[in-house]
Amino acid sequence: MPIQKSKTIETPLSPMDLFCNMHGGAAFRIIETYKSIRTSLMFTLSSGGDNAIVLTSAAPNSGKSVTTANLGLSFAQTGAKVLIVDCDMRNPSQQKIFAQENTKGLSNVLCGMCSFADSVKKNVAENLDLLTAGQTPPNPSELLGSESMRSLLETLKAQYDFVLLDSPPVEVVSDTSALLLNAPQTVIIARQNHAIYEEVIHTVETVKTVGGKILGAILTDVREEGKSYSYAAGSYSQYGQNGRSKSRYGYGYYGTVADENAPAESKAKK
Repeated sequence: MPIQKSKTIETPLSPMDLFCNMHGGAAFRIIETYKSIRTSLMFTLSSGGDNAIVLTSAAPNSGKSVTTANLGLSFAQTGAKVLIVDCDMRNPSQQKIFAQENTKGLSNVLCGMCSFADSVKKNVAENLDLLTAGQTPPNPSELLGSESMRSLLETLKAQYDFVLLDSPPVEVVSDTSALLLNAPQTVIIARQNHAIYEEVIHTVETVKTVGGKILGAILTDVREEGKSYSYAAGSYSQYGQNGRSKSRYGYGYYGTVADENAPAESKAKK
């Protein structure tokens, strides 16, 4: 996997390149790549009884939220009933991608302030529902690892064919580690020429340490000579490497600088 020993770029990706909405006007190669990843995931999930997938990354600005959105749309195009849950309560993006309000969402449901039925955004696309992150709570990690989250997930997995969980970067906050206690199946997103090798390997180790099951990896922002597209889920593969490094990111970076530059913060055109 072509990832870095150190970062060389920090520029955000163009919103026009990020959210292709899986329709005919989007780059054919991007759509077909998402379909290929969808097929691989459906095949992998068919051997077990768990239909929930956590999508995370090592660091911010990796394209995980847009990848989650496009995969959700791709799954929904098969006729399956799909739910995207934004579990990134500190830095939510799905409400921006799908142009929805975020006054009620996951945090409010877990705190008992409202029900799932009152919070879910129905049919943001055909066969696709969305539960936004909701108001930022003081204890996201505790909520994601709580019995309330476990109970909610069991209910949602019975209602939907696929549940995609957009989760914070593992190297930034402990929220995803807590979530994996309730939803172990994981796909790791890495951005080409942006992800640092040691951080990705440490993310793999962290996921495995808390009992997570890594289904595979997706490489984003793949750029090839002679190709006109600049954003694609260019690779889906199984992780099997080991390594370790100290996280170089803190909550302050994720909650401030990354808010402005995160590639997932784009709106779907209506």
